[in-house]
Order: sequence, then C-alpha cells, then structure tokens
Amino acid sequence: MTRPRLPGTLNRRHFLAAASAALLPAPALAQSGTLGDATSVDVVIIGGGAAGIAAARRVAEAKRSYVLIEAGAKLGGRARTDAAFGLNVDLGAGGFARSEGTLAASAQAAGQNLVALPSGRRLFANGREVRESAYDAFTLALGTAQRDIRAMADTGKDVAASLALQAATPDPAAARATAQWAPTVTQLLGPLGCGRPLAALSSLDLSRRDAPPDDTTSPVGIGALMEGLGAWLNVQKEAPVTLVTNAGRFHTVTVRGQRTPIRARAIVIAIPAPVLLAGTIRFNPVLPPRLLNALRAIPSGALEQVAFLLPGNPLALEPNEAVLARADAAPPALLRGRINGSDLHIVTFGDAPARAIAEKGAEAALALARQWLGAAFPGADGEIREVVCSSWGKDPLIRGALSVALPGQGAQRRVFADTVQNRLFLAGDYVPTSGWGTLGGAWASGEAAAARALRLFGDGPA
Repeated sequence: MTRPRLPGTLNRRHFLAAASAALLPAPALAQSGTLGDATSVDVVIIGGGAAGIAAARRVAEAKRSYVLIEAGAKLGGRARTDAAFGLNVDLGAGGFARSEGTLAASAQAAGQNLVALPSGRRLFANGREVRESAYDAFTLALGTAQRDIRAMADTGKDVAASLALQAATPDPAAARATAQWAPTVTQLLGPLGCGRPLAALSSLDLSRRDAPPDDTTSPVGIGALMEGLGAWLNVQKEAPVTLVTNAGRFHTVTVRGQRTPIRARAIVIAIPAPVLLAGTIRFNPVLPPRLLNALRAIPSGALEQVAFLLPGNPLALEPNEAVLARADAAPPALLRGRINGSDLHIVTFGDAPARAIAEKGAEAALALARQWLGAAFPGADGEIREVVCSSWGKDPLIRGALSVALPGQGAQRRVFADTVQNRLFLAGDYVPTSGWGTLGGAWASGEAAAARALRLFGDGPA
C-alpha cells in the first residue's frame, strides 16, 4: 500500500528538483529618493535583510522617497551567499515556501530564476534508509507531538513544550509504535527547528507557528537572490545607524561617519530582535518597556551550518535532498545534500553543537560534521577534508538564529505589531505571530510594515 504524502512530513522515496520556474519579465525597480546632498526622506528602512528589502521595494513602488540603510557589506541578513569550494554556498537560509507571501512572485518579476526543492526528507537509521513502517512511525510521532503541544495551548496554559508532551495522555499502542522515534521528533522540533531544547520553548508560541515547508530555492543561492532583489534600491551599505531620535513630526536617524542626521516621516526597523535588544542602536526617547520586555521574552536560538564536498555522491542522494538521521549517539543534525546537483553538502546543527561551532569555528565544525556523518553513513566521514561554517551566534549584526518565546511568554509576540512612538514600524522574521522564523515570513512582515508606514502619507505618491 502506498503511504500518502502529508504536508510537512517525511516522504519515503527520492525526489528530483523540478525545472526552473518560468520568468515574469519586468523592469527593475527604479531608485526613489536618492539622498545625494539631501537629508530628508519619507521613509528610512534600517536593516537590509529580507524584511528590509521587501519594505524598501514596497515604498519605492509607492513612489515615496526613502533610503535603505545596512550596517554590513551585503544585503540579505541571514540569507547570505558566499564563495567556497568554487561554488556559491548558502550558510543561512537555503530556501523558502512559495505559498508564503509574495517573495516568489517578486523574485520572478525581477527576472530571478527559481527551482523547486524536493517535497520531503529521507529518514536514515544505522546507515540505511528506513523502511515504510518506520516512515509511518515517525510521521505518527511527529503528528502526536504537534497535537499535544496544540492541545496544551488550547487549555490557556503556556508551559514549556516539553511539559506539554509529558502531560499528554499517551495511547499505549501509539506509544509503542513511536517509541524509537520520539527522541528524533524532540530534536527536530527543538534544537534543529528552533535552536533551543523544548524545555526552553513556549508551547503557545510553537502551537501558533504555521510555517509551510520550504519548497523553492535559487540556483545561484538565496543570499544572491536577496542581493538581486535589492540591486536597484536606494541603499547605503556599511552604514551603521547609531541613534534614532523622536523629533515630533519626524524622526532623525544618525549614521556613523555621516555628520548630518537623516530626517524621516516614518522608519521601518528591520534588524534582528537580539540586535535591537542589545542596544546597538540608541533611541531617544528610549523604547517602551512593553516592547523591551517582549524582546527579552523571545531570545534567539543557536543554529549553525557546515558546508563540505562529497565527490562522487557516496550517499546516493538526488539533488537538494534533505536527510534526517534517527537520534542515536551522534549530535542531532539535518543534511541538505548535493546542492543544486553539485558535490556540495550542508549540515545544520542546533543548540549546544551550534554554539560550539560559533565559538570555535571550523575546527569544531569539522569534528562535528565527521561525527554525524560517520554515524548516519558509516565510512563516509573520512570523505570530508575541509569545511566552511557559519557563525551567526558571534555575528554582531545577527546574534543568533530565529527568536522563539520562552515558556509563559508566547503571547508577547503580539506586541511587535504595534506602532512605536507613532512613526516606528517593526519588521523581521520575529514579528509575525504565525509563520515566524521563515524567510517568507520576514519578507511579508517587511511589506506589511511599509504599508503601515505609507498610511501616514495618505493615498497616492508624494
């Protein structure tokens, strides 16, 4: 009997990446409101990640003056494509869901090529792909855990997600069938999904998340895709903002190295939540205590990625396949294999292993990658000669992975939809109450923040 494919669950067989999506040719966005010697614009967007790019494009389409200010040398935030092994390597976002927001449509309209990702992951145990019955057992274990977390949230109690699983009344038959996969599910939902253990995650926040699985990527890299979407915007790179001042009818934005502040009638703040909380940008007056408390309630998790080459396809994977190994002795990890049909493979580690990678760099990354690969595919660990790795936890412009609420704090995320000091609008992957922590969610939040900012000016262009 053929097992039906369920959205967001694992599928049994290999999957081939689909052909490139059809392009929708359209002219690039014209620059709008280039500063030059001027010091006043309608909207300042602070932060050049997906949310900031989306916000700037929305303001440009409305023909309002604006500037997008990015502290780093590249646009994209945690969507960053670097050169390694002679290839384009994404050590951050590797894909997104086509159905989530308008990111895919925006990319195609800008002439960016997209390819489909396989619709599921392959399960391995003891070095071999598991049988059909094991796929069924894992799917049952994952569905049961998600149901139990939602059931706890429905009671009005926001406890740790681990407690929600422990408090559920088990079905004896289901418990026996899923016992060997329960630890893997715990790792997938916690360390590998959010960068923190379930004991440190809000059951309410997890239950509200409705993030479709990634099904689309770019053959040149997601970071390169983001750079392309921002190519014709009015951007200032390597321009750290140091101070935002409320001057009543407008705000001023002070940029390091620029003598004259920029005046703006609205500001979209599209920097990561931990960066905003860290005080890298000062606000006068200070941000409201309610907002600061909400930011403290959603600390970032630890997720780092390790890239390496495996020539000759020793794992027998199809292009862009994702692999999850059963939780055993090796540290939990997720593999993206044969990126765009190449020899490039990328492993994602979460929680403690990710913090070790951020702290110690390639040495720790190489050891962990070999340890995981040796457990999941015995004998293949010796194939790894060199790695490159991310360091999001140490990057002062990022400070970690996606932000997830602590137990008891799941309702705090609603605060980020509020307008701050009448003219400040928040955007980023942490802002949506549903779909948080995704590239598509960040893009949609940027468009939403820009739309709210544009309402200050009424209908029509300036």
